Amino acid sequence: MKNLFKYFGTFLALAGLIVAEVISGSFASGITSISTNGVSISNIQLSDTSGAANTVVVYDNDSSTSTNRVYAAYTSTVQYTTNVVMSFTNFTGVAQSYTNTVLKVDNTTVAAATNQARRVFTFRLPANGTVTFTPTYSQGTTFGLQLSAAGAGGYNIDRQPLP
Repeated sequence: MKNLFKYFGTFLALAGLIVAEVISGSFASGITSISTNGVSISNIQLSDTSGAANTVVVYDNDSSTSTNRVYAAYTSTVQYTTNVVMSFTNFTGVAQSYTNTVLKVDNTTVAAATNQARRVFTFRLPANGTVTFTPTYSQGTTFGLQLSAAGAGGYNIDRQPLP
């Protein structure tokens, strides 16, 4: 029975290795779209080929032209306290009023917004140098994987597509 669990665990580990993939390529200064789907990054290696110090920013974005992301308008709720005055005439004909503080909930519309996409990593590469980074836990992206670089270079990324 113990061997069954051991073999099953080994099988799951090997299955995870089969699904993971290493993608390689090069990038120029500007924006490079690596993936248009969410991925999990377990290792990233960046190399500079421009001959000068290079800054590379990894974004959670699927655009090939902009580091901004457009967020659609949506409806939200807002809660606040307000006073409610209740007035009435009692059975003896005397007018009475009570002030109560109540919690009020209203719907509100949040306008569409264009903001910078979420930065996943920022790397400073030395001239003609290489930087390798392995996060303690895999870093996930929701929308895709995009590089924005000041100069040219190459990349090797261990990634696993997210469902």
